[in-house]
Amino acid sequence: MKNQVKYLQNLFYEILNDYGRVYLVLKYSEKSSLGRRGFSEEEKNKGLILVFNDKNNKGLQWTDDGSIFVTLGFGMSNRPENCFIHCDDIVSIYSPDAKVKFDRWDMLDIIETVKTETNESSEEEKVIPFDKFKKKKTL
Repeated sequence: MKNQVKYLQNLFYEILNDYGRVYLVLKYSEKSSLGRRGFSEEEKNKGLILVFNDKNNKGLQWTDDGSIFVTLGFGMSNRPENCFIHCDDIVSIYSPDAKVKFDRWDMLDIIETVKTETNESSEEEKVIPFDKFKKKKTL
């Protein structure tokens, strides 16, 4: 995770400085906390997207392991909450303005496991094999 943290931090600050906001995708665990606000039941199941901009955060500090200490503003009133975001709970960062996304591939194993478990309980997906399609010859 050490090298990922450097890339993640650099990209985070580059996007924030150049475009004014950056999105952080966070999965729920008891390692992270969002002040008194906490996580809703839906956020515990689906995760949470935090938006960082110049007006909604104070005291942003990254630890050596990639965790984040920050005071974030939530809601219409921008109510401040002291947050700790554990490095293992950061799934990705992205910016629709910059058209850039940084995914942690070590998180894909966890996400795929959850998707597989979910798909087994829901209706079966349709899979179309490619071997039925013929390759066209070009002249």
